[in-house]
Amino acid sequence: MKMLIVVSVVVVSLFNSPAAHGQSNGVDQGIFDLEIQPAAEGGPKFRVTNLSSKPVTACAFQFSVSSESRPQGQMVWDAIVQGGRDSRRGGQQPLGPAANMTMDLPFAVGGSLPDKVEIVAAVWDDGATFGEANWLKVIFDQRVSLTSAYEQAISLLQKGLDENWTRDQLSSALSSAPDSLPFHSMRSTLQVNSGSRSLHKTMQYFLASFNRSLMLLRQAKPPAGTPPAPIAANSL
Repeated sequence: MKMLIVVSVVVVSLFNSPAAHGQSNGVDQGIFDLEIQPAAEGGPKFRVTNLSSKPVTACAFQFSVSSESRPQGQMVWDAIVQGGRDSRRGGQQPLGPAANMTMDLPFAVGGSLPDKVEIVAAVWDDGATFGEANWLKVIFDQRVSLTSAYEQAISLLQKGLDENWTRDQLSSALSSAPDSLPFHSMRSTLQVNSGSRSLHKTMQYFLASFNRSLMLLRQAKPPAGTPPAPIAANSL
């Protein structure tokens, strides 16, 4: 069974055969290399390698089955949204030049495993972009939304510190707060560490952490009113 090659700068398409799995098709044009790992080799997973000269901060993936006309699913990976650059926070890191990462291959339970993975959009460390405008919008909209969430959380924490809130007061404020990432983190921590750490220190920790995340997000999102402009593959 032969490998199916899809002409795209960032597509790898593989049939479900032992000979095809774990190999890339070589049509990445110097941007990315993708390969699917079968279940027998620890999968189903897929690996993406950054072949450009700059760190990648976000990618939008699309997963398909060769015999089906419509994509089976999509996924956005964003190091800025999922953890930022500070490794001490245990979050995701940008994918540097020649670096690779392996992720679980999404698939529908009871359905066929995807045999094609495509990167439909990507964002680099310096703000350069590549791919479909609608997927670039998804990536930047997520960053804008999380920026707003951190701003709200920081405002709440600062108010609590200024007014010397008790644990009950903070819990009450969090109960009516949005279910965004920073507020979810605070709720979870308060539930798990109900008495192991002083409330004041916990709030200071979150305030410092959220301010770091907010700084990264503000640096990463495009200027207001300026849509991200895709660039040519050969400039990467």
